Amino acid sequence: FVIPTNKMSACFDVEKLVFPLEIRHWKKGDRFTPFGMKGSKKLSDYFNDRKYSRVEKENAWLLCSGNDIIWLIGERMSEKYKIDCETTLILNINYEI
Repeated sequence: FVIPTNKMSACFDVEKLVFPLEIRHWKKGDRFTPFGMKGSKKLSDYFNDRKYSRVEKENAWLLCSGNDIIWLIGERMSEKYKIDCETTLILNINYEI
């Protein structure tokens, strides 16, 4: 399996997910653990760090598993749901505009 490197695709370890998955807009107080980081970060801080405009924040979509954000769609997935050497089943999601 070749892991996609574009931001419009994301691969998740199915065994870590809680179904059904949900797509929604962000809410005040949302947190996630961006891929490559150890701790969680407020989504509002992530948006500010990445210089998102107010409109971009309002139009951002999140993919959630249970109460966790697993992907800021088209931007960055969560470290907690990444595939690793112990992954046996992969969910590959592609987003098209």
